[in-house]
Amino acid sequence: MLTLPVIKIEEESFWQDIYTPLEVALSESSMAITGGGQIYALGHHEVESVLKDPRFQAADLLGMMGLDSGPVWEWWKRLMFSNNDPFHGRIRKLVQRAFTPRQIDRHREAIRATSRALVSEAIAQGEIDVMNSVAHDLPSIVMAKVLRIPDEDRENFAQWTTDIGLAFGAAESPEIREQVEASLANLDSYVEDLIERRRGDLGEDLLSDLIQAEEAGDQLSTRELIDLIENLLFAGHDTTRGSIAVLFSLMAKHSEISQSIRSDKSSARQIVDEILRFEAITFSTCRTNSETVVVGGLEIPEGTPLGICLPSASRDPKRYTNPQTFDVHRPDSNPPTFGAGAHYCIGATLARAELQELLIASVDLTSNIEVLEEPSWVPFAHIRRYESLNMSFQGTRG
Repeated sequence: MLTLPVIKIEEESFWQDIYTPLEVALSESSMAITGGGQIYALGHHEVESVLKDPRFQAADLLGMMGLDSGPVWEWWKRLMFSNNDPFHGRIRKLVQRAFTPRQIDRHREAIRATSRALVSEAIAQGEIDVMNSVAHDLPSIVMAKVLRIPDEDRENFAQWTTDIGLAFGAAESPEIREQVEASLANLDSYVEDLIERRRGDLGEDLLSDLIQAEEAGDQLSTRELIDLIENLLFAGHDTTRGSIAVLFSLMAKHSEISQSIRSDKSSARQIVDEILRFEAITFSTCRTNSETVVVGGLEIPEGTPLGICLPSASRDPKRYTNPQTFDVHRPDSNPPTFGAGAHYCIGATLARAELQELLIASVDLTSNIEVLEEPSWVPFAHIRRYESLNMSFQGTRG
């Protein structure tokens, strides 16, 4: 019988340095088990294979982390990326045209202008907590523009989605659960009202596109629209926020990032993919199998919840040369950050656009950025983020 290495995700110390224990585990096996008995796929090949294998379907990630009842769990189970065909395929087919590169390019100029304004503000302040400023603001501002949400409402939904993200951890408290449920209820009421108002004021925005989306006579119901918009607001804010903080942290440590962008702005695409590979923000997703399948030499009985570890796949030496090294010239990052197969992240193009434009704006406008104190990671958060990231910004004319 295959002996699996143990990854101790139940211990707070694990979350401050995930890559060391994951590297050790991956050197022993492409599969692992947690202290709580949950099986995880670690290797890039295994992760990609499972994500593309139709025998493995979306499973209950919240349930795997111990949250298997209540309004937040019920909401999670309704979301597109938590479901399988035919529901998942139907919803995705109705909405995917709104997320094509051509459609996202409609918003490039607004993303660029917002990025430059936020970086300029950081320079003017001199020292900021990136997590509570640029990283928090850019994705919420962009989603507000894309969906045509009034400016005065933006901070509310940004805070609600931030609170909802607290549910995605390996530990919770009754106080956190109450906070998450309250924010979900507020977001639900707000989005329902927004949809009703937009039906009478259709325009050039993503919400209008989704209201009008139709395929073979099929349209989204009001409940499906509410869940989808909440899905987009949550996923578009929480994950991108973590990646933005990592972007700045790596810029401060690796001068070659700025050198490369100054030499060729188009290198932003390659560099952003390397950032997403080097520091994967989503720790895991979950799949369950419709029949017994062998993965990485391990027999997975039918119906077993299988964790998919994206950070370990992102640094698998069988896939990447010198995976623990950040390399702006890496030609084949192709990070598994956004998943693969039928559930590939529908918002990947938008997230990449935000990071690319922010990176270029930061190089254009700053002469120096520094991390003032080494950041700590929020423990148990499967959507990884720093507690805070205090940095100094100096402008090109400073």
